[in-house]
Amino acid sequence: MGVSHIAIIAAISLSGLIPSSCTKTFSARAKHSPGPNSAVANTNSLASSPGNNKDLGQLELINRHETCIDLGAGRSCLIFPNLLSRDSLQLTMSFQTKKADGKTQGLVVTQVTTRPGKPFEMAVGGMNITLTPEISQE
Repeated sequence: MGVSHIAIIAAISLSGLIPSSCTKTFSARAKHSPGPNSAVANTNSLASSPGNNKDLGQLELINRHETCIDLGAGRSCLIFPNLLSRDSLQLTMSFQTKKADGKTQGLVVTQVTTRPGKPFEMAVGGMNITLTPEISQE
């Protein structure tokens, strides 16, 4: 079994760990905005409107500990960081949308490899998300 198969299985397994609702709301402050060299990590065919841009700013993450972020309007994101090396960070991100009755309407799981402290932008489910992941020493 190849590394890509293991990564896909891990991402699917992590999607089962998504809580029925986020119990922790995270409010990030942007310390700097992404520059013109920002990488587009993933694209989705759905076009997004300017109201669907979400800048999460600089996120302090703990290696191998998931963080739940409330994106508003019934949307949430579960981020599981894995520090591969000093300069390589793998983020498994699960995006979930819930209807007013609490049932899950959509689930998207994606995996991004980036550098800690480097801002990036990604499009998923009609939303453009910008963030700068930082790994804390805890």
